[in-house]
Amino acid sequence: MVRWLSMMILAACLALGGMAPGWASDVQGKVREASEKAAKNYLKEGLLMAGEGQDAQAASAFRQALALKPDWAEAHSLLGSALSRSGNQREAEVELRKAVQLQPDYAEGWYFLGEFLKGRGKDQEAQEAFAKAKQYARPRH
Repeated sequence: MVRWLSMMILAACLALGGMAPGWASDVQGKVREASEKAAKNYLKEGLLMAGEGQDAQAASAFRQALALKPDWAEAHSLLGSALSRSGNQREAEVELRKAVQLQPDYAEGWYFLGEFLKGRGKDQEAQEAFAKAKQYARPRH
């Protein structure tokens, strides 16, 4: 009896296990969607804070967005800009460069990097960044 019951439990586990990958992918998809939505909400919060001149709070919100979506070029660029305005120049440059490294055709990222470099007296590098911003800029209609 015990052997039969053990075999039945094993068979049930194997049968359910065969369906688990479908369930798991559904759950993973929902988790991914929720993370994406949360990252976008943190980005919006950061933009609102930056618009109010609260750059430290903006940087915190951008960091939270990046914790959920680490390769998001726009969030790295916005974080770099907020850090620059709050006086953290070294980390700002790292974030601004990371943005264009992640997305080399990110025109706005190149522009923000150019502005940053120009403000630091790195005129040659700034001009190169501005040239890339112009190269990748979307046509205006």
